[in-house]
Amino acid sequence: MQRKISILLLVALMGCSTTQQTTEQAKWKPTYRVQAGANKGGITENTDMKVVPNAEVDAYSGATRTGFNAGGRVVLPLKRNAVETGVDFMYNNQTFTYNDATNGYSGTRKVGTSQVMIPVTYSIPFFRKNNPHGLFQVKLGYLAQINMFNVSSSGTNLPAYSTKAFSNGFTLGVSTTPFRLKNGAKVGLFFEGYRGTQVYEDFYNKTDFEMPGTSFMKYGIIYEF
Repeated sequence: MQRKISILLLVALMGCSTTQQTTEQAKWKPTYRVQAGANKGGITENTDMKVVPNAEVDAYSGATRTGFNAGGRVVLPLKRNAVETGVDFMYNNQTFTYNDATNGYSGTRKVGTSQVMIPVTYSIPFFRKNNPHGLFQVKLGYLAQINMFNVSSSGTNLPAYSTKAFSNGFTLGVSTTPFRLKNGAKVGLFFEGYRGTQVYEDFYNKTDFEMPGTSFMKYGIIYEF
C-alpha cells in the first residue's frame, strides 16, 4: 500500500513539475520586433588639429545631420536572460568643410552613408515579476556594419580620401515595451549607442590618429509581435 502511494505521489510531482516547466516555457519564448527611429552620428572625425601638420584650429570641421534607421530583431531566451540579434538599416548625411590655406585645401565634401548592420547582444531583463521579459532590458554586445557611401565634393582643392566597406565595434542599448495593444502586440521605445572602427580616411583623419572611427546613437519606437 505504501509503495502504491509513493508511486502515485511521484507521478503527481512529475506532473506538477512538467506543468510548471511548460508554463515557464510558454511565458518565456522567442519574440520578434520591428523598430524604427532617428539617429545621430556616423563617421567620427578627428577634431584635434594639433596632430595635423601646419593646420590651424579651424582648418577642418564636420557637421552631422539627423538620419533615420529601421530594423527587425529576434529575442532568443537564454535561461533568465536573452540573446538579441537581427538586421538594421541606418542612413546619415555629413558635411566636411576644409579651410586650410597652409596645406592648400578649401571646399566642402558631403558624405551620405548607408549601413546594413547586424547586432548580436546579450540582453538582461529587469523587474520580471509580472513579465518574463522584464519591464525593460539592458543589452550589450557586438555590431557588424556593411557600409555604402555617396560622396560629392565642391571647392578649389580637397584632399584624397578612402572608405571601408566593413566596420565593427561595441554596442550598448536599453529597450522597453510596456504598452500592450488589443491584438496582443506590444509597443515601446529603444535607445542604442555604438563605437567602432574607422570607415573614412583623409589628410585630417589618418588611421594613426586617435579619434577617427565610427559612432552613433539611435532611438525610436518598437513594435513587438
